[in-house]
Amino acid sequence: MINKLIKKEFKFLTQHLFNYDISKNKQYSHGILFTLYSDRLDLVEIGFAENINILNNKLVQEKFILLDQKSGSLMELNILIETLKELGVSLLKNRYFKYKNSYLRHLNTLGWPIGKSLHKQKLVRKKLFFRPT
Repeated sequence: MINKLIKKEFKFLTQHLFNYDISKNKQYSHGILFTLYSDRLDLVEIGFAENINILNNKLVQEKFILLDQKSGSLMELNILIETLKELGVSLLKNRYFKYKNSYLRHLNTLGWPIGKSLHKQKLVRKKLFFRPT
Protein backbone atom coordinates (compact mmCIF):
# COMPACT_ATOMS: atom_id res chain seq x y z
CA MET A 1 0.00 0.00 0.00
CA ILE A 2 2.81 2.42 0.87
CA ASN A 3 4.63 1.52 -2.35
CA LYS A 4 1.52 2.39 -4.39
CA LEU A 5 1.22 5.73 -2.64
CA ILE A 6 4.90 6.52 -3.22
CA LYS A 7 4.67 5.57 -6.91
CA LYS A 8 1.55 7.70 -7.31
CA GLU A 9 3.21 10.76 -5.72
CA PHE A 10 6.41 10.22 -7.70
CA LYS A 11 4.42 10.00 -10.95
CA PHE A 12 2.56 13.21 -10.07
CA LEU A 13 5.79 15.07 -9.29
CA THR A 14 7.63 13.92 -12.42
CA GLN A 15 4.71 14.86 -14.65
CA HIS A 16 4.67 18.38 -13.25
CA LEU A 17 8.44 18.77 -13.36
CA PHE A 18 8.76 17.69 -16.97
CA ASN A 19 5.77 19.73 -18.13
CA TYR A 20 7.12 22.90 -16.52
CA ASP A 21 8.24 25.42 -19.13
CA ILE A 22 11.40 26.98 -17.73
CA SER A 23 11.49 29.65 -20.44
CA LYS A 24 8.59 31.42 -18.68
CA ASN A 25 10.54 31.69 -15.44
CA LYS A 26 12.75 34.79 -15.20
CA GLN A 27 15.27 32.90 -13.03
CA TYR A 28 16.24 30.78 -16.04
CA SER A 29 16.20 33.49 -18.69
CA HIS A 30 19.59 34.14 -20.24
CA GLY A 31 21.25 37.50 -20.25
CA ILE A 32 24.58 39.01 -19.25
CA LEU A 33 26.40 38.41 -15.97
CA PHE A 34 28.77 41.27 -15.21
CA THR A 35 31.21 42.75 -12.73
CA LEU A 36 31.57 46.51 -12.33
CA TYR A 37 34.03 48.57 -10.32
CA SER A 38 33.88 52.12 -8.96
CA ASP A 39 37.31 53.59 -8.31
CA ARG A 40 35.79 56.60 -6.54
CA LEU A 41 33.85 54.46 -4.03
CA ASP A 42 36.18 51.43 -4.14
CA LEU A 43 33.11 49.22 -4.65
CA VAL A 44 32.59 46.13 -6.79
CA GLU A 45 29.15 45.33 -8.18
CA ILE A 46 28.03 41.94 -9.43
CA GLY A 47 24.88 41.77 -11.48
CA PHE A 48 22.64 40.53 -14.26
CA ALA A 49 21.27 42.42 -17.28
CA GLU A 50 18.77 41.06 -19.77
CA ASN A 51 20.61 42.60 -22.74
CA ILE A 52 23.60 44.74 -23.68
CA ASN A 53 21.54 47.95 -23.92
CA ILE A 54 20.50 47.71 -20.28
CA LEU A 55 24.11 47.12 -19.26
CA ASN A 56 25.34 50.09 -21.32
CA ASN A 57 22.70 52.37 -19.77
CA LYS A 58 23.79 51.24 -16.32
CA LEU A 59 27.43 52.01 -17.10
CA VAL A 60 26.60 55.52 -18.32
CA GLN A 61 24.26 56.39 -15.44
CA GLU A 62 26.27 55.04 -12.52
CA LYS A 63 29.81 55.75 -13.80
CA PHE A 64 31.13 52.28 -13.06
CA ILE A 65 33.91 50.53 -15.00
CA LEU A 66 33.03 47.22 -16.63
CA LEU A 67 35.59 44.64 -15.52
CA ASP A 68 34.18 41.67 -17.43
CA GLN A 69 30.97 40.03 -18.61
CA LYS A 70 29.67 36.66 -19.80
CA SER A 71 26.34 35.17 -20.73
CA GLY A 72 24.39 33.50 -17.97
CA SER A 73 21.15 33.46 -16.02
CA LEU A 74 19.70 35.27 -13.03
CA MET A 75 19.77 31.98 -11.15
CA GLU A 76 23.58 31.91 -11.46
CA LEU A 77 23.73 35.36 -9.87
CA ASN A 78 21.49 34.27 -7.01
CA ILE A 79 23.61 31.18 -6.39
CA LEU A 80 26.76 33.33 -6.38
CA ILE A 81 25.24 35.76 -3.88
CA GLU A 82 24.32 32.94 -1.51
CA THR A 83 27.79 31.40 -1.88
CA LEU A 84 29.49 34.72 -1.15
CA LYS A 85 27.37 35.13 1.98
CA GLU A 86 28.46 31.66 3.09
CA LEU A 87 32.10 32.68 2.53
CA GLY A 88 31.65 35.72 4.78
CA VAL A 89 31.48 38.45 2.14
CA SER A 90 29.27 41.26 3.41
CA LEU A 91 27.12 42.45 0.53
CA LEU A 92 25.36 45.79 0.36
CA LYS A 93 21.93 45.56 -1.29
CA ASN A 94 22.85 41.98 -2.39
CA ARG A 95 25.12 43.21 -5.16
CA TYR A 96 27.85 45.59 -3.91
CA PHE A 97 30.88 44.91 -1.74
CA LYS A 98 34.03 46.79 -0.78
CA TYR A 99 37.02 45.89 -2.92
CA LYS A 100 39.23 43.23 -1.35
CA ASN A 101 41.67 40.94 -3.11
CA SER A 102 40.28 37.93 -1.26
CA TYR A 103 36.75 38.70 -2.50
CA LEU A 104 37.94 38.89 -6.10
CA ARG A 105 39.76 35.60 -5.64
CA HIS A 106 36.48 34.07 -4.46
CA LEU A 107 34.73 35.40 -7.57
CA ASN A 108 37.50 34.09 -9.81
CA THR A 109 37.41 30.65 -8.17
CA LEU A 110 33.64 30.50 -8.60
CA GLY A 111 33.98 31.24 -12.32
CA TRP A 112 32.50 34.72 -12.20
CA PRO A 113 33.76 37.19 -14.84
CA ILE A 114 36.18 39.62 -13.15
CA GLY A 115 38.66 40.37 -15.91
CA LYS A 116 42.32 40.93 -15.26
CA SER A 117 42.78 44.70 -15.38
CA LEU A 118 41.68 45.58 -11.82
CA HIS A 119 43.64 42.80 -10.14
CA LYS A 120 46.84 43.71 -11.97
CA GLN A 121 46.35 47.44 -11.38
CA LYS A 122 45.95 46.98 -7.61
CA LEU A 123 48.95 44.61 -7.52
CA VAL A 124 51.16 47.14 -9.31
CA ARG A 125 50.11 49.92 -6.90
CA LYS A 126 50.95 47.74 -3.91
CA LYS A 127 54.35 46.79 -5.31
CA LEU A 128 55.21 50.43 -6.00
CA PHE A 129 54.00 51.54 -2.58
CA PHE A 130 55.89 48.86 -0.59
CA ARG A 131 59.05 48.96 -2.68
CA PRO A 132 62.12 49.05 -0.42
CA THR A 133 64.55 51.95 -0.98
